[in-house]
Amino acid sequence: MNLKSVLAFAVTILFFSSGCLDSLDNSLSGGFWGDDCSTDESDCPPSPAPDFDLVDQEGNAVNLTQFEGKIVVMTFVYTHCPDVCPAITYQMKRLADQLGDDYGESVVFLSVTVDPERDTPERLASFSSGYNASWQFLTVDSQSPVNEMKPVWIDYKVQVLIDEEACSGEGHYMEGYDGCHCNPGYMHGNGTFGKDECIEDPNYVFSNTTFEQGTIEYDIIQALDLWSLTSQNNLATESDAMTILDNQLSELFAPYWSIMDINGTSHKSTDYYKSNLTLLEFFHTDCGHCNTQMPALEEFYHNYSSEVNLISVGGSSLSGNKDNLTTIQEFASEHNSSWTYLYDEDEILKSSFGLSGYPSWILLEGDLDSGEAQIVHKSSGSKSYNELVEMVTNRTVSQNVTEQMDDILESIYHWRLGHISDSDMLGVITAALNYEFNSDEEAVPNYGVSHSSRLYIIDQKGDFRVLWRGTDWTYASIYHDVQLLL
Repeated sequence: MNLKSVLAFAVTILFFSSGCLDSLDNSLSGGFWGDDCSTDESDCPPSPAPDFDLVDQEGNAVNLTQFEGKIVVMTFVYTHCPDVCPAITYQMKRLADQLGDDYGESVVFLSVTVDPERDTPERLASFSSGYNASWQFLTVDSQSPVNEMKPVWIDYKVQVLIDEEACSGEGHYMEGYDGCHCNPGYMHGNGTFGKDECIEDPNYVFSNTTFEQGTIEYDIIQALDLWSLTSQNNLATESDAMTILDNQLSELFAPYWSIMDINGTSHKSTDYYKSNLTLLEFFHTDCGHCNTQMPALEEFYHNYSSEVNLISVGGSSLSGNKDNLTTIQEFASEHNSSWTYLYDEDEILKSSFGLSGYPSWILLEGDLDSGEAQIVHKSSGSKSYNELVEMVTNRTVSQNVTEQMDDILESIYHWRLGHISDSDMLGVITAALNYEFNSDEEAVPNYGVSHSSRLYIIDQKGDFRVLWRGTDWTYASIYHDVQLLL
C-alpha cells in the first residue's frame, strides 16, 4: 500500500449510530467483512489466541486471560511510525467512540509494539495521550526487549525486521533497503562493514514553535510534520496535506454552510455561530427512534429555546429511501414542531460533520468575537429529555481559540469556497504557527522498523475470529465485525 492510500485511509470518516443506521450497517447478517478465522481459508494462528505477559503504558502487567468474556481487538504499531501506525490508532479511536457503552464493558483494545526498545511505557503513555486513546498499549519490561517480544510476534504471525547493530542504536537496518533508516534527528554517516551508520543531525528541526499536547495547534503541527516527511519522497501532495488538516480542524470547528429551511427561508451558519449554543438533530422521517424521541425534543425546546438554538436537519437517505421536502414538512406538521427544520437536500451538512446514522447530534458553542463555532458534543442514538439537558449543561469545555487559530479559521473559510489554493492555505497555516518544514533529505517515512500490519478480533472465549491484513480497513469495518460477536 502506498502512502497516498494510507493518507486517504487516515482521514476516512464513517459514522454509525445506535439508532437508525444507513445501508452500510444493515448488512450484519452477511458475515464478517474480514477473514473468518473459523474457516480453512484464513491464515489466522490456531485458536485459542496465545497468551502473553506484557506491560501497558502505566506499567501494569497485562495478559490475555484478563479479558476472558470480552471481545479483544488487537493490533500492532510503534510510536515512531509517521504513517500507518497513526492511521491505525486514529481509526481505533473512532471505533472506541462509536462503540459507546460497549467499549470497555464488552470490547477492549490492545495495541502491541513492534519496537519495544524505544517504546517504553513512558513513551507509549505519551503517544496514547496525544491521540486521547484510552486503551492499553503494550510492551515489555526487560533488559532484552526485542528477544522478549519475538515470541509474541511469532505467535501472532507479525513479521518484524530489525537489525539493531547496523545503526548503532540510532536507527534500524531494514531488509530491502540500502543502509539503515535513521531515527528522527539522525542522518547517514560513515558506514561500517558495508552498512551505513546513523549519526546525530545538528540541523534537524521540525518546528520552531511548540504547543501543548491536546491543543488543536499541536495536532496541526503533527499533521504538518507527517506531510513534510512524505512530500519529500513524492508520496503526498499539498492537496493530501490540506485534506488531513481540514479534517483535523473539522473535528473541533464547525464548517460553514447556507441551507434553506422547509419554508423556503435561507439559513446561514454565521446566523448561529455567534450565538451561545446550537443543537443540530439529524433525522429521517422513517427512523423509529427519531419519531419516539419527539416528545422529549418538544419538552426540551419549550424549556431551553431561550438558551439553545434547536435545529432539525432532514433530507438524507435511509436504506435507499431519501427524504424530500414534502415528507419533512409533513413530519414537522404531524408532530406540531415549532423549531427550525432545515432541508439538507444535497446532504452538505450531513457530510460536513461526517454523519451517517439517525438520529445524530451535534452541539455547537459559538464565539461572539471570532464568529466561529466549536463542536463540543457529537453523538448518535435517541435521547431522552434528561439526556438532552445533560448534553447542554455538562458539555465538554471548548478549546481556547488562539490568535493563530483565528487567522487559520478565517482563511479556511475562503479556502473551502475555492478562493485560496491548497498551496496558499498551507502557507497561511505555516505562517500562523511559525512552522518550519523539515529539510532533511535523509528522512524516510518508516523511521527504521518494518513490520506486517495485522488486526485481530478475539472472541469472548479467547479464540481468533477475524483477521484483517494490512490497513485496508476503516473503523466502520471493525465495528461491523465486532457487532456480529456482541
